[in-house]
Amino acid sequence: MATVALLRSLRRRELHAAHISAYKFSSASAGGRTTELRLHGVKDIIAVASGKGGVGKSSTAVNLAVALANKCELKIGLLDADVYGPSVPIMMNINQKPQVNQDMKMIPVENYGVKCMSMGLLVEKDAPLVWRGPMVMSALAKMTKGVDWGDLDILVVDMPPGTGDAQISISQNLKLSGAVIVSTPQDVALADANRGISMFDKVRVPILGLVENMSCFVCPHCNEPSFIFGKEGARRTAAKKGLKLIGEIPLEMSIREGSDEGVPVVVSSPGSIVSKAYQDLAQNVVKGLKELRENPDNEIQMKLNVPHSSHSS
Repeated sequence: MATVALLRSLRRRELHAAHISAYKFSSASAGGRTTELRLHGVKDIIAVASGKGGVGKSSTAVNLAVALANKCELKIGLLDADVYGPSVPIMMNINQKPQVNQDMKMIPVENYGVKCMSMGLLVEKDAPLVWRGPMVMSALAKMTKGVDWGDLDILVVDMPPGTGDAQISISQNLKLSGAVIVSTPQDVALADANRGISMFDKVRVPILGLVENMSCFVCPHCNEPSFIFGKEGARRTAAKKGLKLIGEIPLEMSIREGSDEGVPVVVSSPGSIVSKAYQDLAQNVVKGLKELRENPDNEIQMKLNVPHSSHSS
């Protein structure tokens, strides 16, 4: 099978993967970005990133991608670059292995109007990926350059959590148009989010803004908000960094249920408050990319406004 052969190729070339031209690693401190890895037909590539795991980065990336496709009516792709913990196949309800075209490029698996690629589609379910860094870089190169994405308005990249070699290499070599930083309001998560912000600054990737996930929980019985992880922490951090808060996503059971069942909440409950929050985020991302195109020399911060949540006061 073509995908099995692809994985065998990855293993055989592990020792040489560090020299793959598409992912030649260079120090972030050297400044600048390479342009080796351009994806034909893809207008913009954005990273959805977090400084640590467990803040809802992947659920944000999935619902953002689907909202961009359905609400904004754009051609969208979703790359699950979290090689060690791929979750997009479950969240997007896709499990078939990608086909390979005559050019030996993989064809993304599509659902909800979004073209998807993930390492989770190439390995057996529950199989551990005990790979060293060079092999991870090789896999990421094959899931980008080795995929026939077709014409896309935006490719959303669900980044691995953290700020290590894989994250820096993707940022430097994938020609990112911008990055979205996801964090919960608590100080521990925000400290790691700050490291992510600094990483993108060093590799000169414009930051579209911060998303505060799990901003508050509204009791379904009394309708009173509870700020379980703190209140407006991401908003304060954004203000300190000169960034804008481009999304506030409440903590709701429907998000978790949709992720587990493979039906994003923007599909299952398009008129809900949480879906509206994701749709607003999608529109702000589109506005930010448009502003970057109109001001290509402005790599500082996006001037987007998000009104306070109705439960913020």
